[in-house]
Amino acid sequence: MPRSPAVDPGAGLNQSVVKALALLRATADDPDANVSSLARACGIPRATALRLIRTLEHEGFVLRNPGDERVLLGPEIFRLARGSDEQVLLQDVCRPIIAELVETIRETVTLSVVGPDGALDLVEQVDAPHQLRPGSWLGRRFPLHASASGKVLLATMDPADRRAHLPETLIRFTSATITDLDTLDSELESVRELGYAVASDEEEEGLTGVCVGISGGGGDLLGVLCVAGPTQRLDRLRGREAVTHLLAAARTIERVLRGST
Repeated sequence: MPRSPAVDPGAGLNQSVVKALALLRATADDPDANVSSLARACGIPRATALRLIRTLEHEGFVLRNPGDERVLLGPEIFRLARGSDEQVLLQDVCRPIIAELVETIRETVTLSVVGPDGALDLVEQVDAPHQLRPGSWLGRRFPLHASASGKVLLATMDPADRRAHLPETLIRFTSATITDLDTLDSELESVRELGYAVASDEEEEGLTGVCVGISGGGGDLLGVLCVAGPTQRLDRLRGREAVTHLLAAARTIERVLRGST
């Protein structure tokens, strides 16, 4: 049974600190919490809860998701815990934003996160409403040289690290697959300059992916946000539209992770 976060005033205690800690515990217990529900759970006025949450947000201990006004544990909690998984926070922040992207772009949207081994793991997928061939990519690792998400990851690496993450021979999946290292290096330079990556028919004929990176406070890559769909639909015009929405979504996610609104 979850512990009750209700505040129990005690002699000699700083009640503002007690209430703030109660709010943190209530936030941890309820992934769908908002300011009003937290105030009720802790038995304090909503105005008091809002003031304390704003203070906690300013210090990085909570954040408010602009997508649905949920209150989530913030990056400072994860930094102090050290052993906690930052990917959980990233996925929580991204879910409503991914759902909004799917409604706007009308194509499948995925989130991949950088795993402990430095590779990308696909952890979130919301399919387009008109998906004709439903299927899950969850848990799948795409070839780095032949996928848009892989190109985003490779573009963050120096040449030595890049070679360590690539096979000696780049496998050809289709006629569009890049199998020459110099050509791939040139492509990755463009990815760095443009801020996004595209892979059309490179791993699978008829499939195009458009991806952007999500960076943490220190500039390290935390994850990759992607739009995927049939090449005939994600033509140059639709691809540019997808890039615009993806870049805006990634910047929103980064701001939320930094604790600003």
